Amino acid sequence: MYFKSLSLATLGLILLNSGSFVQAGISANNDIAVTQGGATKLSESYLSAFDSDDANDVDFELSEEFDQESHILTKRATDCAKYHTVSGSDSCVKLAKKYGVTLSNIYDWNPQIKNGCPNLNNGKKYCVKKSSSSSSSDSSASGCSKTRKVTDSDTCAKLAKANGISLSAFYRLNPQVHSNCDNLNTGKTYCVKGGSSKITNLVANKTTAKKKTTKKSSSKKEVRKKLQSKSAFTYYWIAQPGDYTGGKSVNVKTCSGKTIGSVGENYADALVMEGTGVVGSKIVNLGGCSCSGYKCFELVDKESDPFGLTSFGTPLRPYVTIASNDIKKNTKIYVPALVGWKVPGSSKAHNGCLLVDDQSWSFSGKHIDFYVYAMDNYEKLDKSHKITTVDIYQGGSCKLLNYM
Repeated sequence: MYFKSLSLATLGLILLNSGSFVQAGISANNDIAVTQGGATKLSESYLSAFDSDDANDVDFELSEEFDQESHILTKRATDCAKYHTVSGSDSCVKLAKKYGVTLSNIYDWNPQIKNGCPNLNNGKKYCVKKSSSSSSSDSSASGCSKTRKVTDSDTCAKLAKANGISLSAFYRLNPQVHSNCDNLNTGKTYCVKGGSSKITNLVANKTTAKKKTTKKSSSKKEVRKKLQSKSAFTYYWIAQPGDYTGGKSVNVKTCSGKTIGSVGENYADALVMEGTGVVGSKIVNLGGCSCSGYKCFELVDKESDPFGLTSFGTPLRPYVTIASNDIKKNTKIYVPALVGWKVPGSSKAHNGCLLVDDQSWSFSGKHIDFYVYAMDNYEKLDKSHKITTVDIYQGGSCKLLNYM
């Protein structure tokens, strides 16, 4: 059995026993109603990443020439010079004071932390010092050609309208901004126009795709260069009640003491360790308080994050989100090995198009982790395909499909 990577520290580390994942009982139903509680409305920020199912495909060819520069992300080891492991008494303000940096630095270097610092998790590592070689601007690293410094009266909607872009485009250009715009910081600079660099980005790709009128609208095929050859390929998912049985029934609560739901004690322990999981019709994350008697969780927004959160605080999208530590965030990639895969819980076959929108603490480079939401989905895919390495190409104008 090949090594299956751990999911992100903030997303649900799956129990390991002698190198194999532990499973107890049946896997959870992966129907969207489980996470949405029967709701049908999804937020614009969640849906904005996807292309229309009936959008025209682009004629392309694969090139064995390597893209040596545009997709590479500075390795975390050189980007962040120092990490701090949080204890129960820590706060964002205390971290900033302890390490002689600003509060804005703490938020900028740790985009998973929400405004007001309510979700600082005990035992988790956070960046408290950047290396001198790292960029001070998120937008400059993502091909941004125009920025705007925020004033007290600005909102995400105002910034988008004033600069002639859609609200969803603003969120894509500024992935550190939460979907409800609650962490827009006065005095900080944000991207309001995509750049013309070679970096693959959602805005450019979606615009290009919409301009295609036929499958062969151009006499020249799109060329997709190779990014990596024989990269490790693994799966990850969030905690599900069916994967952990046993123990007395206990109440899982918010930091303020409000009961979220009742689960078995073994699963409650897994939720504390893993950080993210399903409770009834809800998805929960560890909150910003010390965990005592399972009173330490917060609810995840069911409209904007129906399947959980990435390490960047962005929505996890089943069968689309990829975790990578050496390919830039918001890069579309194309993996030929996935083309035609029957997707569990979906009527669509996979088209090989994926989005790098997460990172992992359990591996280094030349490795991608495929988010499949539930352990049951992993088992079905692994049984059918049993692949451990894949070749990765530029995504170009490939379509990101909503498989759920």
